[in-house]
Amino acid sequence: MRLALTGLTLARRYLWGSLVAALIPLLIVAFLYDRYSVDLLDNLVRNRIDNQLESIAAKSENFIAVQTGRLESIVDLPDTTALFKQGVPAQITDQLLDLLLLEMESGDIYAVEFMDIDGNVIQTIPPTRQRARPYDYTTLPFVPHGKAEIIGPEPPRSGRPGWFLIRMPVILNQEIVGFVSLRMRLSSLTEQVAGLLKPDLYEPRVVVFDRINLTAVGTAAEPGTAIARSRHIMPGWRIDLVEDGDLFSEPRTQVRYQLLLIAAISAISVTVLFIRMSQRVTRYLLPLSEGARAISNGDFTNPVPEDGPGEMGALAQAFNRMRVQLERMISSRVDMERRAALGNIAAGIAHEVRNPLTTVAATLYGLKQGERDSERREMYNIVSEEIIRVDQTIAEFLKYAKPNEAVIEIVQLRHIFKSTKTLLSAAAHEKGGEISLIGDSSIELLIDPAHLRQILLNLTLNAIQAIAPSGHVSLRAHRPGKVVEISITDDGSGMDEESVGKALRPFFTTRPGGTGLGLPITNQLVEANGGTMIIESSCGHGTVITLRFPTDFDRSNQS
Repeated sequence: MRLALTGLTLARRYLWGSLVAALIPLLIVAFLYDRYSVDLLDNLVRNRIDNQLESIAAKSENFIAVQTGRLESIVDLPDTTALFKQGVPAQITDQLLDLLLLEMESGDIYAVEFMDIDGNVIQTIPPTRQRARPYDYTTLPFVPHGKAEIIGPEPPRSGRPGWFLIRMPVILNQEIVGFVSLRMRLSSLTEQVAGLLKPDLYEPRVVVFDRINLTAVGTAAEPGTAIARSRHIMPGWRIDLVEDGDLFSEPRTQVRYQLLLIAAISAISVTVLFIRMSQRVTRYLLPLSEGARAISNGDFTNPVPEDGPGEMGALAQAFNRMRVQLERMISSRVDMERRAALGNIAAGIAHEVRNPLTTVAATLYGLKQGERDSERREMYNIVSEEIIRVDQTIAEFLKYAKPNEAVIEIVQLRHIFKSTKTLLSAAAHEKGGEISLIGDSSIELLIDPAHLRQILLNLTLNAIQAIAPSGHVSLRAHRPGKVVEISITDDGSGMDEESVGKALRPFFTTRPGGTGLGLPITNQLVEANGGTMIIESSCGHGTVITLRFPTDFDRSNQS
């Protein structure tokens, strides 16, 4: 594991760490939600079922109470009492018959039975619904319920509907002289619980003394596993909800599966997102790493792409600025050390070579004055010219090694241009060419005038030496924005790309007899005055050297 982690970049380590930190809370939340949400769901379902059971039980009790009230009103009628006074066979008055038929129009009452004190039915209304004898009540449940008695139920048999009896005694002179019973349709009671039916989950049962199970349509049913029970609606009578499927595990499983699916999708999405982020961050950091490695190897030529988003792009821009500034600082440091070394060499040359050379030149001048032989005098002249050339080379070398500090002042550029043209017009005419001055004549510049004059002399003289007979050299000045731009253009032979790249190196020259110090010294003077020098040239098309000086150049920049 440690080896695997050490093979990852820092960005990927952080991203993978963040991924783990994001997934652990997600899994914990998923576990807790799975644990407690299912319990909450169970409680909600049970509470809902209990409320429904209570409502149906109350409805069933009300149904029995209504029927009992009807029976009581029948029993209390004088015609009913009179019926039992008359003996067997009893005779029902028309008024009582009409009342009974009216009560049976509800459809819940299958028949009204009048019984003697032994329970024998002496009259059934309507007579067509008279039951077959014998009446064995010992096999049927029997419970008292207030003033009434509940007998049954008798499930449907042989195509006849199921029923149960609500019986109430008829009392005369404080003696029971008979009974009146309502033979109720069993389905009228059981259909009260039909609202509890939930197919494939549970179904309601009316249970009587734990041995008779009735469905919502009043048919007999096999006992089942009760998941909830109501209170007793009558003694021994209650309502059960029998399991007809996996009531709780199904929704629990569905919730768990949904939760796990959401958690899995979230985990996969977060993982993919972090992988993409890791790849993207690595794609932007890799060039920075390679760029830093190149800089450590001394290569400052490879900029990193700056098209990264947000902080990545800003980091790349800062890296490139650092690369450029570091390159300039190192180049400046190297140049300072090189100049210091050259200064020491120049001092040695000045002391060991130039002073003896002065003595040699003075001696040679004396010899030449006393010499009559023309050939010898010509030899003395050649030697003198060579001594002067060596002295000039040493002078230029000293200027390059120890340049003079710039003394800034306001300079009218047109005066410097004119003096340069005046000094070099003879050289241009000698070469068969000409010098032209163009541009803005009102430009003023903060610069060391001696330096500017030497800069223009060196560059214009090089241009004159580069042109062919009838060639042309132009000096142009203009002010584009906050800089003053001076360009020296010639239509001479030009330089190839390699020569342009080496033009500012000391002692590099393509001109016979040149020292290779002219352009380096000129560039030093330009930089000492806060400017830059750009050389553009191509073989056969001439050369353009562009100098740019800031208009608000400060003295402090000289250092």
